[in-house]
Amino acid sequence: MLRDNPMLSINVKLWQYLAVVFPGRGNIWRLYAFVLPVCVMNAMQFVYLFRMWGDLAPFILNTFFAAAIFDALLRTCLVILNRDKFEALMLELASLYNEIEQSNDVYAKRKLKEATAAARKVSIFNLTASFCDIVGALIYPLLCEGRVHPFGVALPGVDMTASPIYEIFYVLQFPTPLALTIMYMPFVSLFASFAMFGKTALMILQHRLQNIWLEEDDENKFAALRRCIKYYDRLTRYVYNFNSMVTYIVCVEFLLFGAIICSLLFCMNIIETFTQIISIIMYILTMMYVLFTYYWHANEMLMESVKVSEAAYAIPWYYGNHEFRKTLLLFIIRTQKPLQIMVGNVYPMTLATFQSLLNTSYTYFTMLRGLYNQ
Repeated sequence: MLRDNPMLSINVKLWQYLAVVFPGRGNIWRLYAFVLPVCVMNAMQFVYLFRMWGDLAPFILNTFFAAAIFDALLRTCLVILNRDKFEALMLELASLYNEIEQSNDVYAKRKLKEATAAARKVSIFNLTASFCDIVGALIYPLLCEGRVHPFGVALPGVDMTASPIYEIFYVLQFPTPLALTIMYMPFVSLFASFAMFGKTALMILQHRLQNIWLEEDDENKFAALRRCIKYYDRLTRYVYNFNSMVTYIVCVEFLLFGAIICSLLFCMNIIETFTQIISIIMYILTMMYVLFTYYWHANEMLMESVKVSEAAYAIPWYYGNHEFRKTLLLFIIRTQKPLQIMVGNVYPMTLATFQSLLNTSYTYFTMLRGLYNQ
């Protein structure tokens, strides 16, 4: 069912083939073949960073890829460890999706179609951009004078620039664009898809609330209100489960990416080659895009959740009977607390939080720059 769902199919097919979600008995080996080589490479990256300690520019440049790959592993392991929860959320989205598709609500179908098209565009763009970005990293060593690896790796007691060690590890890194693209971007795309669907479902709920008074009598009006409340309860569970699965990983990325953006900005003051400047700009834009994707779509869902309360309050409740007024009042009180995704269950994922992250990164960058120039 999920492989046929147009909002999830691109990312689910990739992860299912690699046994990250919905693994089959005969393909579980793909998961180990997919994850373990990346784990080994990431360990070698941290060995390289230990060697480069003190040589600031290459240390910072290689920290980006080491941290990005570590984050990709962290995301993938999070999904594997919470596979049942992720699969349940995907199935719930598919169930809600099918209910809208099979309904006679023209407005709901139109909004769902728009959200589906947007989610597919985001998924395709993310996979393409990530693949091209990493291919560029593989080409980068060809533009350098000395021997450098696309992703700085090292082994204790081994000269990684001597032949044939250099050539062997360079060739071994050729599958990296495909592996990292499949490991890194589906999580971002699925996050966007979950948030887009949540936003769309909340818009549909608002539309249903606005149409309650079109019902002929009080009994039908009250039945329509109860259906809206039941639908809101289901969306509340959906957002709660969504938040519980992503809140801590986005908190880690909030701290990690903020520190790396600050470091990369600082690195632009101490490097001299044009190629490295272009690389740093690409790295900064990549991290900012990932963060912006998170916070934009989470903020959009939050805004629609706030509008649910406004739509409920706009109902001419004063013309309803006592039971209708009492039920609607309780619903309005309940919707005062909007549905939102949190950073570590502390801060809401809004554009204001995203802006504060950028402001903090820039503040620390200016402090480092001032200390460096003294």
